[in-house]
Amino acid sequence: MDSWMINLLLFSDKRRDFLLLLKDGPKNIDVIGDELKVPRNSLLPQIKKLKEKGLIVRDGDDCRLTILGNIIVRKLQPLVDAALVLDIDDYFWVSRKLDTLPSCFLGRVGELKGCCLVEPEPEHVFDLIPEIVSAFREPSRAMMLFSYFHPLLPSFFLNVAKNGIKFPLILNRGVFERFLTDFRDEGEEILKHENVNVFVLEDNALEVPSVVAISESTLILGLLNKWERADRQYVVSCKPCAVKWGKELFSFYKERARKVTSLEEPGLCDPIPPESAQK
Repeated sequence: MDSWMINLLLFSDKRRDFLLLLKDGPKNIDVIGDELKVPRNSLLPQIKKLKEKGLIVRDGDDCRLTILGNIIVRKLQPLVDAALVLDIDDYFWVSRKLDTLPSCFLGRVGELKGCCLVEPEPEHVFDLIPEIVSAFREPSRAMMLFSYFHPLLPSFFLNVAKNGIKFPLILNRGVFERFLTDFRDEGEEILKHENVNVFVLEDNALEVPSVVAISESTLILGLLNKWERADRQYVVSCKPCAVKWGKELFSFYKERARKVTSLEEPGLCDPIPPESAQK
């Protein structure tokens, strides 16, 4: 892409947003002005530049994308979406261990648009994630992956199971070890419920987020920080595209996990090095 195109698109919010509003078809200039909350006179110079560069066609007060304009917008939208997601908190993304996400999903981070960053208030810092408790109170289906342990998780999983919610549960080996050693009764009880399928990630070299929890309408994503610790900050989105992204990420790990039907299965009690468990 020539420098004039970069300047044209990235150094003017008006031109960029004008093009993005045309991605679904022609629009009237006044309608676009209302959506962008800018007067008509402010749009006319931008329209002239876009027309001169062959990105739009103007027919009276209606504008539409050219073939070149369509190509540009298809590439521009994911970039804008990714920038909006990463803009929710500069320090959060800089301090994350981003390689816990597969590169194919990291490249689609713009699909988390509309997300927000949440963390517990000081008086709830030792509680289970309130957003997870709320999101998984009534859905008919859910998906959950945890690679860190919280002492309230066993009772939470059991309550979800007793509510009849259908959900696959993925645990990394370190978390599953805690169930085997300290919460065996709860683990056995959870496995008795037909609406719950438990999977264990036994590959300690596989990078895993701290939390991936998806209900029918909510995605909650936790990423380890760069010191490989779960620090109770989470990305939450209720957008359908984010929920879809989360379901596909969950499936990625489910395909690499072993289904567990009994805590007495051979190999489940074999010890693992303590340093391999994510904190």
